[in-house]
Amino acid sequence: MLIFFRIYLSALILFLGMMMASPTVVSADKGFDDPNNPELFIPSQKTNSNWLEAIGPGQGPVRRSSTKSDVHEDVASFYHARYCLSCHEGQQNNLHYARTELICRDCHVSKPVAGIQNPIAAAYEDHRHEKVCAKCHEGAGAGMGSYVVHERPPWSEYTRNDFPALYWATVLMLLLAGSVFVFFMPYTTVWAWREIKHHFHNRHVKNTSSASGTLVERFTRSERWMHTILIICFMALSVTGVAWMYIETAFGKALVAPFGGADGAVWVHRVFGLILITVFAIHIVYMIRSALGRKKGHLTGPDSLVWTWRDFKAVHQHMAWLFGRRQHPVFDRWSWWQKFDYWAVWWGLVIVGTTGLLMFDSVVTTSVLPGWIMNVARWVHKIEAILAMAHIFVVHFFIESYRPSAFPLNAHIFHGAAELEALEKEHPAWVERMREEGKLEERIIKQPPKAVQFAFFGFGLAMVALGLLLLVGMMVYAVDLSL
Repeated sequence: MLIFFRIYLSALILFLGMMMASPTVVSADKGFDDPNNPELFIPSQKTNSNWLEAIGPGQGPVRRSSTKSDVHEDVASFYHARYCLSCHEGQQNNLHYARTELICRDCHVSKPVAGIQNPIAAAYEDHRHEKVCAKCHEGAGAGMGSYVVHERPPWSEYTRNDFPALYWATVLMLLLAGSVFVFFMPYTTVWAWREIKHHFHNRHVKNTSSASGTLVERFTRSERWMHTILIICFMALSVTGVAWMYIETAFGKALVAPFGGADGAVWVHRVFGLILITVFAIHIVYMIRSALGRKKGHLTGPDSLVWTWRDFKAVHQHMAWLFGRRQHPVFDRWSWWQKFDYWAVWWGLVIVGTTGLLMFDSVVTTSVLPGWIMNVARWVHKIEAILAMAHIFVVHFFIESYRPSAFPLNAHIFHGAAELEALEKEHPAWVERMREEGKLEERIIKQPPKAVQFAFFGFGLAMVALGLLLLVGMMVYAVDLSL
């Protein structure tokens, strides 16, 4: 099992590395001018009237020929090139080319092709929305003209100079994702090794304690329904989101097939996104009402999911326990990792929800914001979505399914109850508190029917299997991505 986690870790690092790799660019055919030759560029003459323009695209150098009515004037061997990508390698690595049937001439329509800094060019920024964008995006306004179609890697030096907003937004998101995995991947690996060693050393020790079969309610009916809806929405969004992200690969095409193609997958993605945002809003209202209607100390008490100093001490103690230096921390109703997962959903939904709404209708968004906001929103949405999927499919599933003490599945969240003996090991302070308050008996429930238990167990394992399938597919086909 330790080997499994090492392979998992290596594959995840490889995948994230591929995400940060620049698209492969093949050198121009022999005899053609290199369009990326630094000598062909001059500093940008753009003047910024406000701070939004100052952090948007167009701050870097521009081509010397970009103001000409014939952008290819004086280009050696141009008329022998015959097709655009002979010189402009990698320019097809954009959403419009990969996810539609658009070609270069659909946007660069003048004959000869005029430079985009020349007013006669269809792609000239002042009227690009009208002569290019509006062909597909009906009602496109002037704001859409600043959307960057031929996007450079957002972490590149070029983007840092030319498009600061995209560069720094991407860097901050990568730092967030990196910090989460720098902590959790070694942590869960050591945790797995600790439990494997424990089980190996005690494999011949007979368990003399007999389970009573007493079930104690851990989650209310509303909490279970909320979690189930969250699972369904998250998995639907993961499948359709990965399908759209990988649409240029065989993996992406296979994922969109059940939805009738890419457009169907996008439609389903938007529907489940709206459902999830609605559920999140309902949960916020529920939490506010609960906080206002309960006694003082509700937010910092043992039943609260709000982090307190005790949780930070529990993190330190649990890390020490992993290396055999201290006793396992005694948890009340929630462990620190359960609280972390809860708040990770909050920050994740705020990020992907906001950026998702910005991308929901590009025409509406660019009617009030510059089009380049869509570039920033797409990358922030993409990185946060990958972080969320990787954390759920690796870390959360490890805690609730992969580790020996939970294998093959911890189904508490589905039927809402856990065995008393298990709770006395994992949450002894909570059980003791319930006994002292005389509330333990109130929480004891009957065993659900076998058919119900089987259905819950099957559903949970199916979600774990689907998550692993998506994760493996993303890593295997990452090498084929150009976007």
